[in-house]
Amino acid sequence: MNNLKKVGLTALATTLVSTASVAGELSVSGGAALSYTGLSTNSDVNPWAMGDSVKFNGGGDLDNGMTVSVYYELDGGTYDDYNLKLGMGDMGTLSFSGNSSSGSGVDKLKDIVPNAYTPVYEATDATDSGLIDASGNNQAGQWGYDITVGNAALSASYNPEPGGNGKEAETGFAIVYSGLMDGLELSAGYFDDGDEAENDTMGIKYTMGALTAAYQMTKVDYAATGTADQDATHVGVSIAVNDSLSVSAGQQSIEFDGTAEDEKNSGIGASYTMGSISMYGGFNKLENANGSTASADVEASIFNISFAF
Repeated sequence: MNNLKKVGLTALATTLVSTASVAGELSVSGGAALSYTGLSTNSDVNPWAMGDSVKFNGGGDLDNGMTVSVYYELDGGTYDDYNLKLGMGDMGTLSFSGNSSSGSGVDKLKDIVPNAYTPVYEATDATDSGLIDASGNNQAGQWGYDITVGNAALSASYNPEPGGNGKEAETGFAIVYSGLMDGLELSAGYFDDGDEAENDTMGIKYTMGALTAAYQMTKVDYAATGTADQDATHVGVSIAVNDSLSVSAGQQSIEFDGTAEDEKNSGIGASYTMGSISMYGGFNKLENANGSTASADVEASIFNISFAF
């Protein structure tokens, strides 16, 4: 009797394994990177740093024709970014984020302005104002859904309990339409974090050969009367000089309600790739941070060299 039970259980296990088979693989990518960030306001801080990120990508095909993929990033000894995606063919892609955001909804339109290295608002300070998700949309536990219908790419995100701290649910939507003419994209997005702010954005991007240009408007309306609403415009252009070299320039202006001046971010950047070696450089400048004329201007000289293997 015991032998019969063993034979039956073995056959059942074999059947279960064969019907749930997945053809998949897991790959690891990384490299060596060295960066320099020199700030005009931080002369006593060591500007040199080394990259410490390792990325894991896995995926496979299911028996029903769908696909599943998973992504983990080990950064500074901690898994700080990971998500799971289910590809359903013409029915779109469903995603879930274990940490940070799902990459759906307004994440698609956070910044559509092209750059060769880094956005003009980066490196100068720790606050990125004038962006559609400035009030949040980076919490764990977020669901996302993406689908393309004709010439329109649609995306949505939903987090029922952002941060696990009793906040109201967050919802985000985005659309990118490319059916008017070759190289032209029109985009619009909306994000409501439930109890802090409502965000909306509109933009246009055009690519013609080696040149890409974009213009984006963003508005952030805070629920709290003590927080200044933001109206931002962002414009930039990038040029692929050749297969190895790209250059870019851009400017962002942010109006804060109740302030005398607009915050201004401007910058230039360049990237050069030679085989497995990539070099990036740029110069960004911040004026009137948060709309205050009392804030000192900040200039950032940034450089990065990375080796892929």
